[in-house]
Amino acid sequence: MFNFKSQLLGAAAVLPIAAAGLFTSAGSAQAAALVGDFSFNGGTTVNPFASSTVKLTKDALYFEPQPITPVAIASQSGNFSSFNSANIGNIISFSGDTADNPFLDFGNLTIPGLILPAESTASLTDSLNTFTLKSSDYKVEQSGANVSINVELWGFFTSATGEISKGAGNITFQKNNTTVLAVNTLLNNGETLTSASGSGLTFSGAAFTAKSTPEPTTMLGLGLVAAGMTVARRRKAVTA
Repeated sequence: MFNFKSQLLGAAAVLPIAAAGLFTSAGSAQAAALVGDFSFNGGTTVNPFASSTVKLTKDALYFEPQPITPVAIASQSGNFSSFNSANIGNIISFSGDTADNPFLDFGNLTIPGLILPAESTASLTDSLNTFTLKSSDYKVEQSGANVSINVELWGFFTSATGEISKGAGNITFQKNNTTVLAVNTLLNNGETLTSASGSGLTFSGAAFTAKSTPEPTTMLGLGLVAAGMTVARRRKAVTA
């Protein structure tokens, strides 16, 4: 069940990156599961030219351009080293407890995150090697003269061969020269948080982890691996 919540706060909060457990069997190759770490930044579509941006309302987060919002994968480790790009889903609806899933579809482009004219984007829309979003919160916090929006994400990765591994992370973006009070007022009035020009805001600093934690013993010869994810939060714990 989805658990999407918005939290309009003025105080700083810890934004954790969760360790993940791996679900697999002795007959499945654990190496095929998506485990490791990565970060990503918004990408660009060349023709027509459009940078990947995000817009926030009180109850939803929208990604542009559509139908593909490219992101560049960086600082990869583990199995994520096989990818340099991904397509991020269109919307997270906090009020409707829904999201466009798969939320991330991993693949490769000639240049990370850059869709060149006539470039094939098939690997970014094939629903193989994906991250499915199950839970999300966002927090609005003061950061000097700016306001930072931190979107916390929890869900699971699915490899092309079907292995499942839990993961978590965050997306961050900011609105410059404003206050938490001003942003809260805007959102509560039903308006959309954008840049000064009315276009979307650039997002960056996102990261995920997905690490295997195998059970030390097998059960009934099936070699099932127990899985678990603990997300440490200052105010509450969430179990996907």
